[in-house]
Amino acid sequence: MTNHPRRIGKFELIERLGEGAMGEVFLARDTLIGREVALKTIRPAALTSPDARERFFREAQAAGRLNHPNLVTIHEFGEDAGVHYIAMEHVPGDDLAALLASRELSRPAILDLLAQVCDGLAYAHQRGVVHRDIKPSNVRVTRFSNRLTAKILDFGIARLPGSDLTSTGTLLGTFGYLAPEAIQGGKADHRADLFAVGVLLYEALAGERPFDGESTATVLHRIVHDEPAPLDPEALEGVSPALRDVVARALAKAPAARYATADALAADLRAARNPAWTGGDTREITVRMPRIRPEGGTAPRRGLRILVWSLLAVLLAGAAGGGAWAWRRHRRRARAAAQAVQPVPQAVAVPVPAAPDPTPTQPPAAQPAPETAPPVQTPAPGQNPGQPPAAHPVPSQPAAQPPAPAPAPAPYRDLDAAAAALDKDPRGALAALEGILQREPDNERAIALRIAALYESGDYRGTGRAMMEAKRGGHPLWPMALKYPRLRQVFERERLQPRLPRRRAEGADQGR
Repeated sequence: MTNHPRRIGKFELIERLGEGAMGEVFLARDTLIGREVALKTIRPAALTSPDARERFFREAQAAGRLNHPNLVTIHEFGEDAGVHYIAMEHVPGDDLAALLASRELSRPAILDLLAQVCDGLAYAHQRGVVHRDIKPSNVRVTRFSNRLTAKILDFGIARLPGSDLTSTGTLLGTFGYLAPEAIQGGKADHRADLFAVGVLLYEALAGERPFDGESTATVLHRIVHDEPAPLDPEALEGVSPALRDVVARALAKAPAARYATADALAADLRAARNPAWTGGDTREITVRMPRIRPEGGTAPRRGLRILVWSLLAVLLAGAAGGGAWAWRRHRRRARAAAQAVQPVPQAVAVPVPAAPDPTPTQPPAAQPAPETAPPVQTPAPGQNPGQPPAAHPVPSQPAAQPPAPAPAPAPYRDLDAAAAALDKDPRGALAALEGILQREPDNERAIALRIAALYESGDYRGTGRAMMEAKRGGHPLWPMALKYPRLRQVFERERLQPRLPRRRAEGADQGR
């Protein structure tokens, strides 16, 4: 730290954590509130012009408005004695580059981490912020209760002048993650970030980058013109072979041929953790995602905050009482029992108890028989047909009643199939989701989709109970709504046309 003072503004520098293309990073302490932060200083050479400084503040401000579980939070930015700095959340743990080098991550765990990266990217992209420097060293991985969480570093910093294609030397490692359109001078939008995720995915599976070379020119040429080598079968051990198609689509040369959104890529990455997944379309959950920003231009943070607080009040009212957990256990057992019984085809007669004496075979009674010809019994010889027949009575046949609706088919064997069925068959999707939750009670995506399925099926009290169960089970609604568009869609629809029960909402809110 010879080139820096022991203090920058209100931040006391503790130790140097590392150095990047844009500057140095220090562990520092905010002397006003005692919080430890990662303090990144920007090299003066990167901010020589007024335009560059203005851009730095504009993009740091845009990144500072992002608040998501998979993004490192920016606390503040500023200048002190000519040193520009950004104070951000200090995240203990390892970066993804170190974890990939150690080979300690299973392939399903890798897919889960990269899906989390896509979750953070989706949140930022929806707010007009593009990272443009996704790489393993910019993904921090934390561990809590045996769960790995990915957090993206340096949002907005990659756009600064020091990280463009004219740089040399220290940025050589970043070139391997650039999208073809960025190299060719075209307009690079959010799909350039998805290309970088594709590079990360290939590297994590194969142990090497898809486009590598001995010089910068070779790497850039291969990114623009060459296709990566096919993945070996060993690279897909424990995951779906259809992951090859996911990699190919993410690494498509043309942006239009890639995934349209980070949400869609995240859905496929999660689906590919199942070796039986065959690569079906999992994007439906993102196509109908509501707009966060209203057309009138209202600031999104304020409107969404109001929505969340109002929904929390509804949840407390709709799920009052201590029977929620017992209800969930009963509901799951009932659904599991229903799934264990195969539906009886309508063309097969339902067995009935045998009468004491044999009776003539009766044809299927789909329509009521004419009065002059009773369906089963025949009058005895010499008997007046108008008199009641002397034959033995036959138990009533279920087929003579109006046919009950056939049970909803349950071909939805995984989360993606259930998500795709939410609109056309919400009850069938609900049955599948409850079966999944019986096996995996902490599957957060299944919890979110179950809430949506209950809402779509018209069970609004059940929706309220499910929301409260999620909250009590350690799955708060706010982060889930940010990660899963179908749950956020429920919130938006409820705000426009309230349907959830609101009894005792005010009292519950006051007692919260």
